[in-house]
Amino acid sequence: MNELESDVWYIVRTKPKQEERAILNLENQGFGVFAPELTVKKVRRGVRTSVVERMFPGYVFVKPDDIIEQFYKLRSTYGVAGVLRFGDNMPKVPQSWVDQMRGVDQLTDEQAPKVGDTVEVQQGPFRGFLAKIIKLDGESRCFVMLEWMQKEVKANFSYKELQFQA
Repeated sequence: MNELESDVWYIVRTKPKQEERAILNLENQGFGVFAPELTVKKVRRGVRTSVVERMFPGYVFVKPDDIIEQFYKLRSTYGVAGVLRFGDNMPKVPQSWVDQMRGVDQLTDEQAPKVGDTVEVQQGPFRGFLAKIIKLDGESRCFVMLEWMQKEVKANFSYKELQFQA
């Protein structure tokens, strides 16, 4: 095995709802394991809550010492359905990609809109209007209050239609 092979990760598919079992068993066998997670802001019953979810549900990154020798050990681990392959080719994930994924979580948490934020409407008849978020409506929409013809108007927009002000 050359030096470059030691900085390579492989992708393992887990059995349904057995990601934790696969991770634990792979770690117990001495494999390097990485299962990236994201903290996602979700709105449930009008209340924003933080929920931790897997970035790639059903998949785990594994760093074996030697994939040729340890392939069958990987494949037969409890909770593992198999190693991701395209024919005889197993895709390799460089260490630099894994390092970048380790830092992704910090970006998403701060970008989530909150009640009271000022936004600018980007599409439709209210394009260019400034509005204030008054209520969150699910994971991708919100209610805003904007002024139109000297009246306050309540409207519902997708986050994609709004630009958030700093």
